[in-house]
Amino acid sequence: MTYFIRHRHVAAVALVAACLLGGCSEKPSGTEKNADPQVASLQSASPKAEAAKDVNDERPLLALDATDEDLEALRKPWGKCVREQGGPGYENPRQVNATRSAKNSAILKACLSKEPETFEERQKRQNLSEFRDNQRQWYLCAQKAGYKLTAPDENGEFGLAAVGPNGDYRSAKMEACRKEAFKD
Repeated sequence: MTYFIRHRHVAAVALVAACLLGGCSEKPSGTEKNADPQVASLQSASPKAEAAKDVNDERPLLALDATDEDLEALRKPWGKCVREQGGPGYENPRQVNATRSAKNSAILKACLSKEPETFEERQKRQNLSEFRDNQRQWYLCAQKAGYKLTAPDENGEFGLAAVGPNGDYRSAKMEACRKEAFKD
C-alpha cells in the first residue's frame, strides 16, 4: 500500500510539473491545426515613446569659461522664442522668469530647449553626487579665500552672507574657485 501511495504522489507531482511547464491550457474548440498559438511576448516601446527625450538634453550648454558675450549669444534664440510665444509685453525675455503664471509657465516650457544651461545646472540634473562634491570644493575654496558664506544646503549650494573686500558672487576670486571646483 505504501508503495502505491508513493507512486501516486510522484505521479501527481509529475502531472503538476508537466502542466506548469507545458502551459496547462486547453486548445479552444474550433481552432485549426495550423493556427498560431497565443504566446506571451515582450512589448517593445512604441516609436513615439522612444522618440520622447528629456528636452533639457537639447539645451545649449554654457561653458565654465564662457564670457558675457558668449552668454548673450546663447540667449538670443531663447529670447526670440519667448517673444514669439509671449507676444506683446515679452520684449524683455527675462521678464518671463519674474512672475509665476500659467502663461509664463507655458512659455518657459515651449522655449526650454533653447534656454542656455550652465555647466553646474546640467551636472546637478545628470549627476547629483558629483555636483555635491564639486559644490563642497567650491565652498571650501571660497571660504579659504575669505568670503563670508551661508551654510551649504543638502546639495552643497550656498550663498554670500555678506559682500566683503573680495567682492560679490561674480568677483574674480569667487569665479576662480568655481572654475577650479567644476573643472572636471
